[in-house]
Amino acid sequence: MPVFPVLRRCLLILGAGWTGAASANDVASAAHAGSMSFVGGASAPAAEATDAQPAPPRSEPVSTSAVTSDFSALHAFMRESTDARGYLGAVTLILRDGRIVDFQSYGQRDLARREPMRKDAIFRIYSMSKTVASAAVMLLVEQGRVRLDDPISRYLPELAQRQVTTAGDGGKPALRPAASEITVRHLLTHTAGFAAGLKGDDAALAAMQRNDPHGASDLRGFVERLSHAPLAADPGTRFGYDGAAIEVLARMVEVVSGQPFDAFLRERIFQPLGMRDTGFEVPVAQRGRVVDITTMGDDGRLRIADGPSARKPGAALNAYPSGAGGLYSTACDYARFAQMLLDGGAIAGRLGDSACDDGLAAEQRALENSPQGEDARLPTHLQPSFPRRRESRDFSAISQVRHSRERGLRFTSAAAEHPATSGLLARKALDSRVRGNDEVRERRDLPASHQHRRLLRAETVALMLSNQLTMLDPPVHQYSPNEGFGFGGSVVIDIGRDGRPGSLGRFGWPGAASTTYAIDPAQHRVAIALLQHLPRSDVKADLPRISRNFYRLVDETMNQRSTSNAKATP
Repeated sequence: MPVFPVLRRCLLILGAGWTGAASANDVASAAHAGSMSFVGGASAPAAEATDAQPAPPRSEPVSTSAVTSDFSALHAFMRESTDARGYLGAVTLILRDGRIVDFQSYGQRDLARREPMRKDAIFRIYSMSKTVASAAVMLLVEQGRVRLDDPISRYLPELAQRQVTTAGDGGKPALRPAASEITVRHLLTHTAGFAAGLKGDDAALAAMQRNDPHGASDLRGFVERLSHAPLAADPGTRFGYDGAAIEVLARMVEVVSGQPFDAFLRERIFQPLGMRDTGFEVPVAQRGRVVDITTMGDDGRLRIADGPSARKPGAALNAYPSGAGGLYSTACDYARFAQMLLDGGAIAGRLGDSACDDGLAAEQRALENSPQGEDARLPTHLQPSFPRRRESRDFSAISQVRHSRERGLRFTSAAAEHPATSGLLARKALDSRVRGNDEVRERRDLPASHQHRRLLRAETVALMLSNQLTMLDPPVHQYSPNEGFGFGGSVVIDIGRDGRPGSLGRFGWPGAASTTYAIDPAQHRVAIALLQHLPRSDVKADLPRISRNFYRLVDETMNQRSTSNAKATP
């Protein structure tokens, strides 16, 4: 399927998401995998406006069993959404304070509607892969092997000295040198200037299509093909959501680590977190758990979507390990990853539900009571050409700010101007909402296993969950005036404009095939909804997007519980 029509269709339906976060290039990566369309999605946290409101007082936490949440309204809505006229099925999972408080499956797994949906069903998560890929990059950043403001050409020389399309004589496209180099930060924040289907992108988009990077057989080939296409804008001057940026970062991870991207993710993220069902291809023995992926036919009936992963569920979505949209996963696996981010990089033990906890490998359960500290992380085999630096500049200033806060000192204006700390300083009043940056909460609430083992440093996660678009005016992404963008997901910075649900600082991102997640530091919870349908904007009878109502019902239920808990606290 050609990319440009898909991008257009996706852009037309973005407004249906609960936070508007959705991907034009969720679509681009999946389109080349063979099955594409788009769904409005999830979004969310670290508030980054300089006028962030102070965190409201909150009551002391009580046992999750003290007051039982009534999710009946959410359950009724999901059952109705997956009835004979709706989606095939769904899996939803809600975590509060690191414990599962609701975990349900609905409907069926297959188009024939004969096999009940299982809680351990495997979904194509498409652009929810981007958050995982961003975490992989940040593992290298916090080690000092990569710096956020390094030019990407330091690692991938073929991307040096980029050209930008511009209007030439007679309106014909012309080229000029880019005003600056593309940096790692630009790639993480989708501000590198790649064609993204925005106004004025036609010439750059046409050049990218001619070079067809998505048709490459590996990430090296992707970058090589991309290097022949000009940019649509100068780096750092606009947000343009695209999959190319994340594929470039995935290739950078390969070059710096000396490992294939899929092996790096497996050893550095999936194995430590116990994400045993997440990967770029599903083992043949487990493919019976993969959910059928549907789209709406012209006749108004659901049909299997086009593409190899639809015809052969569990097959790789791309020829290369796509960090932009190539992962399969389950609700339990992604819950572990999201909870790690909510816990400021700490690795969770059991989540409180046998459906997830019984799936942990024996060695993962053993590690739960093994205080090995940060050195418990699996090693990465690094190329000697990219040695560890003494300390990453991205964290030196941020550490100074953290230590100053611990000593009760005021933030200085000089620190506030440092690019690595601007997000945290703008969120000073919200620091207590980010669990990884709240030492008191970390000591009091997290199990011992959380405090001993961690995948990422708290400072790393704080950067990921902070709005990184402060160089733009307004500092928001292209799909919502209420949201900025961190590293790997959107960040709610204004909750008063359109009535959409969400706390200030909520973080998350959707996938093209109706998957969505949100991390809410203010409420200490994670919400995940996994479905498998590729929407079409050109079909009137397509299924309604459910993400906004899903998050609204989660918020209403959990807020009622919080009120009851506050009353129950002496």
